[in-house]
Amino acid sequence: MLRFRLKSLLIAFLFIIPLVLTGCSEDEAEAPPTDTTPPTITGHFPADGASDVTRSGPYWVAFSEAMDEESVDLSLSSYHVYNTAWNGDTIFMTPTSLLDGGTEYTITVYGTCEDLHGNELGNDYPFSFTTTTEADNTPPSVIHTDPEHNATGVSPSKWIEITFSEPMTPVWDWDTQNIIDIDPEPDDGEFEWEATTLVIYHTPFPTDSLIVVTVNTTATDLAGNPLSAPYTFSFRTMVDNVRPYLESASPSNGATGIPTSLSQIVLNFSEPMFPIFEMSLEHVDARINKVVRQEPDWNEDYSSMTVPISEYLLPGCTYWVEFHDATDAAGNPIDPNPTTYEFTTAGAVSHFPVSEGARWTYVDEWSDVKIYRIDNYSPSTGNFDQVRTDEYGTINDVHHLRVTTNLIQHRGISEYDGGILDYTWMWDEPLPYIKLPLENYLGDTWNFSSVATGTEYDVHISGSVEIEGSKVNLVNEFLYGTFKDCFVHHLSVDMYMIAGSDTVDEGHFHNIMYLSPGVGIVRFIDEEVGEVHSDTLTIVDWDL
Repeated sequence: MLRFRLKSLLIAFLFIIPLVLTGCSEDEAEAPPTDTTPPTITGHFPADGASDVTRSGPYWVAFSEAMDEESVDLSLSSYHVYNTAWNGDTIFMTPTSLLDGGTEYTITVYGTCEDLHGNELGNDYPFSFTTTTEADNTPPSVIHTDPEHNATGVSPSKWIEITFSEPMTPVWDWDTQNIIDIDPEPDDGEFEWEATTLVIYHTPFPTDSLIVVTVNTTATDLAGNPLSAPYTFSFRTMVDNVRPYLESASPSNGATGIPTSLSQIVLNFSEPMFPIFEMSLEHVDARINKVVRQEPDWNEDYSSMTVPISEYLLPGCTYWVEFHDATDAAGNPIDPNPTTYEFTTAGAVSHFPVSEGARWTYVDEWSDVKIYRIDNYSPSTGNFDQVRTDEYGTINDVHHLRVTTNLIQHRGISEYDGGILDYTWMWDEPLPYIKLPLENYLGDTWNFSSVATGTEYDVHISGSVEIEGSKVNLVNEFLYGTFKDCFVHHLSVDMYMIAGSDTVDEGHFHNIMYLSPGVGIVRFIDEEVGEVHSDTLTIVDWDL
């Protein structure tokens, strides 16, 4: 980003990016995702206008395809609070307390909910029903457990599932609940309700141990009916002192030339794993957040993990993750620790992506949003405009740039005041801003100078560009990950506004950019020489 600031002249060569890992190179001309068909609702319970409906549910809505589950959860509207659970393309809703009898309720699925490709439902979908007036005096019962009673060889980290005959009054707090006793008690855990099933997540049990679980009579259904008697089941965990390892993967570990249309990653471990990996920012590729929009799916014994990919990957980029302190079901750490998994996509990588409509979004230290997009890109000339706006779309300035096979040039700027064009300056000689490919210029420095000629005054610019000799890794808290192998670009600039023989204004700046493979500029630091404070922009999103 080239950013100059005088009292009456602002040149902000700023580049920014929302989470879509699509193409970033002219050499990789893959089409965008083709699914533009909106989802539909194929069924629901209760039927619209139904009467004498159960007061405790569960109720459900079925969709025509896999949905972005979070968008559906957020789009549901009702006068009552529901727990939600998914089974395939169907969402189940269970009231957290008994609905009133003989009362009409309406559930609305808003049209803003999306499928996995971002297609919205479109129209709001309401349906109403009337609950029964019949009293519920039947006590609940436990109808199934997983693991089953007397099961052996159970993974120490296997989640416990207890299914009841009807929806139950939910409990949430692990430390204060009194309906479930587990001996020996795990160090920590968490409850989740999925319709009539209580799922107990927990830290691994000891190996080769008898685990006893008791459901107490303090467990009640939504009508307040308790279990008629405690329900106890037990199982024995497996013996395991062997460290796990990543046995195979698809794409294979270290693979190259992977299509950017990859739909999923499959990781196969040598044995069942504890399925919750506590990954720190330093061990996750920041670029992967855009393409992974769903939780991974595990097979039945937690030895294989499938990670769905919802968007196109960036060409020529190495995607990676380090499994650090990941353990098997018995708590044995992965071998080696950490284990790195990575693959590289086909195509040519770009550290400064240029394509029509590309968009970058940053935030500053005060959480103000800055948005940049590319307009008027001409592949024949390489000319394009970089438009800077605020989060409401008001244009601040437009930078006139040019990309060639070996250079990014800055040709001039149009300055706006409140979204209205104020003036335009064009350099007599375009500035050699970035030399390409950057890999060839590690440790290099080059100078530049030019003039923007005006009717009232001229703007003289001179300075230098330096590319640091070593690439760096940059942690990004907003994206919960790390941009690895970033080039560090330093720009030092002196600017003078001259009328006749008089200097009427001047500015001296030092700007630092971090350029990530595939994404572009992921951090920009703007320092005005002589000022203590510097402005920092951090990427939070991109759409290329």
